[in-house]
Order: sequence, then C-alpha cells, then structure tokens
Amino acid sequence: MKRTTLIITLLATWAIAGAQLTLERCHQLARENWPLIKQYGLIEQSSSYTLSNLMHSWLPQVNLSAQATYQSDVPSFPDQMQAMLATSGLEMKGLAKDQYRIQADVSQRIFDGGKASSEKALTIAQDAELKAQTEVDLYALNKRVDELFFGIILMDERVKQTNLTLEMLEGNLDKLQSHVRNGVATTADESLLRAEIMTMQQNRDNMEWARTSYRQMLEVMIGQSIAGQELVKPHDIEPSTSVVNRPELRLIDARIGTLDAREKAINAQVMPVISLFGQAFYGYPGYNNFEAMINRKWSLNAMVGVRAQWSLSSLYDRKNNLSKLSTARQQAQLQRDVFLLNNRLEVVRENNEISRLRQLIKSDATIVGLRSDVRRAEESKLRNGVIDIHRLVEKITEENVAAQSQIIHNIELLKTIYELKNTINQ
Repeated sequence: MKRTTLIITLLATWAIAGAQLTLERCHQLARENWPLIKQYGLIEQSSSYTLSNLMHSWLPQVNLSAQATYQSDVPSFPDQMQAMLATSGLEMKGLAKDQYRIQADVSQRIFDGGKASSEKALTIAQDAELKAQTEVDLYALNKRVDELFFGIILMDERVKQTNLTLEMLEGNLDKLQSHVRNGVATTADESLLRAEIMTMQQNRDNMEWARTSYRQMLEVMIGQSIAGQELVKPHDIEPSTSVVNRPELRLIDARIGTLDAREKAINAQVMPVISLFGQAFYGYPGYNNFEAMINRKWSLNAMVGVRAQWSLSSLYDRKNNLSKLSTARQQAQLQRDVFLLNNRLEVVRENNEISRLRQLIKSDATIVGLRSDVRRAEESKLRNGVIDIHRLVEKITEENVAAQSQIIHNIELLKTIYELKNTINQ
C-alpha cells in the first residue's frame, strides 16, 4: 500500500513538473478568470426580461375599478312633464345624485404599427452592442498577458545565459587559483575575478526576482498557480493575412445596428394603435337613464367595440430625432475610418520592427561567435600561464553582453509578432 501511494505521489509530482503552459491557454484562462466575463450573463438576463415584457403587450389588458360619486346636479324631467306623469300614476324620481360603479375593462391590441417589433429589435440591438463592448474590454487582456508571458520567458533565457557565464567565470577562477598557488598570479587577480562573479550573481538574482514578480502577476491574471509549469516559447511565425478582425469594428457595427433599430422605433411611434375592447360594470345608473330615473336599482351593463388611437405629438420631434440618428451614423463611420487608419499605421510599424529585429538576430549569432572566439583565446592564455585577468574578464563580459542582446532581440521579435497578431486579431 505504501509503495502504491509513493508511486502515485511520484507520478503526480512528475506530471506537475512536466506540465506546459502556452500563451493561448493563458489568454483563455485570463478571459475566464476576469470578473467582466460575468457581464455576458447579466446582459442576457436583462434582455430576456425586457423581451418578455414586450411580449406581454400583446396579451389582453384587464383593468378593474370601482367608484362612488356624489354630484351637485343630475339630468331630470321638467316640472310640467313630472306633473303630467303624476296624473297618470307614474312617479318619476329622476337620477340620484349619489352614483356607484364596479367596472371591468378588457382591451386586446390587434395592430400597433410595428411598435412592439421595433422595441424588440432595439432591445436585441442594444444587447449586441453591450456584448460587443464587453468583448472589446476582454480583448485588451491579451496584451497584458503577453507582456507578462514574454517577460517571464525573457527572464528565463537571461538567467540561463547568466548561469553559463558564471560557470565560465568559476571555471577560470579554479585555473587562476592554481596559478596563485604556484606564484604565477597574484591574489589581486583572484579578488578581481571573485568580484566579477559576485556582480554577475547579483545580476542573476535581480533577474530571478523580476521573473518571480512576473509569474505572480500572471497567476493573478489567469486565476491559478503556474508553479512547476514551463512556459512554452511561441514560434516566430508571422500572421498569414493582414485582414483586420478586431472586436472594435464589431462594436461599431453593433452601434450602427442600434441606430437602425432606433430609427424603426421612431417611425413606429407615428403609427396608430387599433384594439378591440369590452367594458362591463355593475352599478347605478346604468346605460338606460330613463329606467334609472324611474327605478333607482343597480344594474349590469356591457359594451364592446373597436378603438383607434393615434398620437400626433410624436410627429413634432420626428425629423430632429431622425437627423440626430443620421449624425450618429456618420460619427460611427468616422470612428471606423480613424480606427482602421491607426491600425494600418500600427501594422506598418510592427512589420518594420519585425524586419529590423530579424536583421539584428542574423548579425547577433556572428557577433556572439566572434566574442566567443576571443574569450577562448584569452582562456587559453590563462591555461598557459599568461595572466591578464582584466582582459579576460572584459572579454567574458563582452561575450555575455552579446549573448544577452541576442536573447533580448529573439524575445522582442516574438513579442512584436504577437503584438502584430493582436493588432489585426489573427
């Protein structure tokens, strides 16, 4: 049992240690971890409530009411007519001044001029615009993740190179100590070399602190630990197309879609609304006023019909509202043109930067090779007892600087390529 547990533990440790993390995976994790992603669900919920309310406008509208009133005067027969009716034995009390009514009104819309459909289209368009804005905000995460990801890779490469240089210095220190013991070199030479080693160690420590800081910030961005995971260096493959597919363009399209939906809603406001209605009430007086004058009893009354309503006040501002929408469309199109122009300028800059870095990288390899040859020549002199520590340290430092420049240029190239991909969203 203990052996099985040990094997499982070792396998789990090996799996964690061998895990790899790609830049694309970091983009995905950062997006899923970012609080703004919840905005999508909230937008959909709000939109569904609004659409449900709009559908209710086509359901029968029922209103219940009750009232009791007392009037200062009511319709009545002239005194002469009441006298005539009285001689016939008919008492005409007239309408009572206190009146009562319990009423129910039912209305069913049969034509609204497109108001409900235009409001539905507007709600859907606004929903799409909010989602597009959220997508723009989330897309900005990619650049922040790239900065941290490539910062970590850069520090990894520089630490490796610094360790190689330290091994070189420490190897030469061993040879120098042998010469010091034999009296060929001085302790001052040894101190100089030790000081250079300590300086190099300080530089490495600073790089490791920077790398740790970058890793911790990346963990916060993606919402999980990356301990024991190796960051996979991306390939330096440039985008295969220059077609711009940025979410900002989709946001502008969504804004124009909202403006189109608003125009339809404005046009729908000037259309009449036709509905069927029914009205029933129990009270006094009823529709038969003559009967109510004779007999002051409550009665059941009903009415059905067709009603047309047409609000002309919406015509007052229609022209100005449509003009405002036209201006907003022009502004949206101008925003698109400005964005595409700036985007093209950025693409040109990044392409030129990629070309410059590729040219530098070609010469970096030659420079590092030449610096390495010079350094090996100085090390050969040390092995043969020709002591010039100042020159040896200088050549080792120059080779390290050249190698560090090569590393920086390589990582800058990768970073610029992904900046270009981000610029056009490819």
